[in-house]
Amino acid sequence: MKTITIHTKILLLISVAIALLINSNRFLSIVFPKLAYFEDVEGDSIPIFLFRMFAFSSYCFLLLYLTIHSKTLLIGLHKVVRKFVFIPIVLILAKIAHYVFIVSHGLLFIEIVQPERTGIVYVWIVMGFISLLTGGLLKFQFKQRLNEIEKAELIKENIQNELMALKSQINPHFLFNSLNSLNYIIRNTPEEATDFVDRLSFIFRYILQSSEKNLIPLREEISFLNAYMDLATIRYGTNVQLQMDIAIGFHSILMPILSLQILLENAIKHNEVSKEYPLIIYMYTENEYLIIKNKIQVRNHPEQSTGYGLANLSKRYRLLKGKDIQIQKSDYFVVQLPIH
Repeated sequence: MKTITIHTKILLLISVAIALLINSNRFLSIVFPKLAYFEDVEGDSIPIFLFRMFAFSSYCFLLLYLTIHSKTLLIGLHKVVRKFVFIPIVLILAKIAHYVFIVSHGLLFIEIVQPERTGIVYVWIVMGFISLLTGGLLKFQFKQRLNEIEKAELIKENIQNELMALKSQINPHFLFNSLNSLNYIIRNTPEEATDFVDRLSFIFRYILQSSEKNLIPLREEISFLNAYMDLATIRYGTNVQLQMDIAIGFHSILMPILSLQILLENAIKHNEVSKEYPLIIYMYTENEYLIIKNKIQVRNHPEQSTGYGLANLSKRYRLLKGKDIQIQKSDYFVVQLPIH
């Protein structure tokens, strides 16, 4: 739990404000005599006013400080006890402050007459409880702010943990599908297996180097996507094509890493790809979305699937961008990724 730290300047300003409120009539009688709500304030002068301001402000500051730091200063006492122990503390400090004030005032200026002495006793008590209440409100406000900060940090930490869990699914998911492709190449075109493995190692190197990133510019995602398309071309040749129409101005937008690769991989895995049924994947921007779509060409013998791809991408978009991806399915399978 973080500790409450309120700047000394704030406590000083509050103390001066309380002292000025208590001393307001004396201030008005000096500066604006006609506005004073009590006439004939005894001993009106700037030095006396400043002395009283110093005495009252010091007293208020002491009580504010004690209230704010009560947990540290009264360590070992129960929370409820700490609250009630301030009542006798205020009364004792008021008595001490009153005695010191009366003696000092008589030595420095003039002796305070009895009627005013009696009134000042209550002034100390009133100031004490105002300071106590103000300090308590400040303490409560700062506790609320600390709770909000800690809650935000906890949410952020949970999001990071969830993101790490989601990203940890990407590598096995990609490896699973890549091994399926490698298995196919070894059986059908073994001479291309070495080239496939080389390109695959480059892609895995990129994934590992980017493991600490959550969001990357679209231009980096496109570069990676082109490398992935080289792998697809080794297996499928010109039977799989990517038609991309994305303006340069969109290349700087940020998006979750491996978003496009997952969608491209999904399209190839779930659709028939052959000379008779070439798969064309379209990628373009429209309104506030990056669109990835392909004609649905159902496979006779579907490949095994982990089921992580779209669900993983959807969760990462919600966590990182605060928006949902849109999926439409008719003759075409269409995925809309929010740009902003």
